[in-house]
Amino acid sequence: MPSTFKCSFCNRVFLIGEGILYVKRDGSILRFCSSKCLRNSVKLGRNPRKVKWVVKARQEASR
Repeated sequence: MPSTFKCSFCNRVFLIGEGILYVKRDGSILRFCSSKCLRNSVKLGRNPRKVKWVVKARQEASR
């Protein structure tokens, strides 16, 4: 079992015990680092490639 997970929306790395685990009806698992990511992805249906703060966070994570 990994000691860290990646957010399904912004790709931020977070530890076990942090974040939110969301299970869809089809059984697929989504892991989110914050309620902000959960809201933007599931409830608002936003595309992470079009959200400015996610693009910046992904660029910083890749460095």
